[in-house]
Amino acid sequence: MTVGAAAYWWHLWRTSPGYIDPETEPDFTDIAEATMLNAANFLARTDASQMAPSAAVVVMLKAGEGLSLKRYELGDGGYTIGYGRYFPYGKAVPPEVITREKAEEWFAEDVDTKAARWVRAYVTVPLVQHEFDALTHMAFSLSPKSFKTIAQAVNEGRDPEAAAMQFIRAGSNLERGLRNRRAREINLYRNGVYA
Repeated sequence: MTVGAAAYWWHLWRTSPGYIDPETEPDFTDIAEATMLNAANFLARTDASQMAPSAAVVVMLKAGEGLSLKRYELGDGGYTIGYGRYFPYGKAVPPEVITREKAEEWFAEDVDTKAARWVRAYVTVPLVQHEFDALTHMAFSLSPKSFKTIAQAVNEGRDPEAAAMQFIRAGSNLERGLRNRRAREINLYRNGVYA
């Protein structure tokens, strides 16, 4: 392997999401404290308006959306680029290519000002963390009007599966992927499984 190739792979490893720098790796007490705080947050019902997405759902969203630094047509009347940033036809056209930094910026914006914001605005019952995360994951790929249907089910004490499964674009080339996505979201909502 050439020195350039080795340096490139070393850089990829060091910048990967799972990399922990040995000089700054948390010690046992840091890990124990974080574990206890996470357990409390995941078990305590909290007003949705006071909640934020967990790091685990951010990882799940990124993995599900995938990263494309080049725009492409989604097949449903629009373009997508980055981590699923959507541009409908007839409105602003995204650039052909973006940087990873721009993709990260847009993703953080979309999670906070779109998905999590809608959960905080429309869900009026207390949630545990994995329920909030599942609803944030659902809202990420829906319009506010569509997400309100799911929020209404949750507010009425119903399981959100029936409401969520309305948004699978039945008969389209996107149906299979959306069915799988909704199944993962419902599993997260019910069972706290981040997959």
